[in-house]
Amino acid sequence: SLSGGATPRPRKLPLKGREVVIPAAFEGVGRASFAELCDRPLGSLDYLAIAHAFHTLIVDDIPVLKAEQRNTTKRFITLIDTLYDNNVKLLASAAAPPAELYRAEEGNEAFAFHRTVSRLIEMAGTEYLARPHGNADSRASGETTGLVET
Repeated sequence: SLSGGATPRPRKLPLKGREVVIPAAFEGVGRASFAELCDRPLGSLDYLAIAHAFHTLIVDDIPVLKAEQRNTTKRFITLIDTLYDNNVKLLASAAAPPAELYRAEEGNEAFAFHRTVSRLIEMAGTEYLARPHGNADSRASGETTGLVET
């Protein structure tokens, strides 16, 4: 329904001589699987490009993460931080509620994941959903991303 019945198409976001591809996109809404976003070697600049390009992101199939999935967990934390900081609306399907998505009790990722859980819960609230897309600094400066749709 977010696409207005149109068929979403892949969108390539050029970034530093390469491309970040979102498999399905239409009018500011992007859709990708967790694996496409967090199992690949993407980083904060990639997630920032996504956050600038889309006001809403649909993420499918978020699994329960284990301690040995350290890099994937770090990427997920960075993705959520970036979406949150840029007021991107998140629709997601997950194997468990936010507080049960990471199965480790100690280490840097466990500490950081507590913040991620808090952010995921806040992102589902009406106050967050009412915020305009983008962060306050980029809206105040009229910043553009320089991203072009291909």
